[in-house]
Amino acid sequence: MIDQALLRSKMKEITEHPLVKHFLSDPRCERLFRHVMEYPDSEEAEFLDLEFKQFYKDIRIIKYVNSMIRIFSVDFDKRVRKNRQRFPLIVDGDSNITEPPREDAFDDYLNHEEDLSKHLQDQSVYEAFLQLTRKQREVLTQIYLHGASMKEIADSLGESRQNISKIHKRAIEKIRNMLNSKGEGER
Repeated sequence: MIDQALLRSKMKEITEHPLVKHFLSDPRCERLFRHVMEYPDSEEAEFLDLEFKQFYKDIRIIKYVNSMIRIFSVDFDKRVRKNRQRFPLIVDGDSNITEPPREDAFDDYLNHEEDLSKHLQDQSVYEAFLQLTRKQREVLTQIYLHGASMKEIADSLGESRQNISKIHKRAIEKIRNMLNSKGEGER
């Protein structure tokens, strides 16, 4: 049995220890501790000792799990960083990856053409297109061949969006009028 006089003399020091403070923060444990200090009974002291041992075991398990979580998260972060360095998602610079072959060589040829006139199959539409100004042809090529928006064309040509829209509208009207005058009718 523990010497009661020694225990009582070290009481303040013992109760200031963080682990003991935490143990005594539970009202049931504090009551049991006070009871054992006032009425030393071997059975009560044994029960208090078992309670503290269980408490200490739980604290050690919690501390172990906490450190394992921290260590695992650091290791996981290292593995992720290492994989990102080894296998980047974006290929920088020139690569040896070639474009898959296209099915139709004619479509491939047309996709590389920069002029809409190369794509026109109707002779009268082709002739009407050639009658347009250079800027009107360029705007129609950008819209219908490259799928550019009015804003993108305006930015590339240094014009306003409204002006590009007006050029587009006039070019279409001019082609329509030329086709109507040749008797082709509207398309």
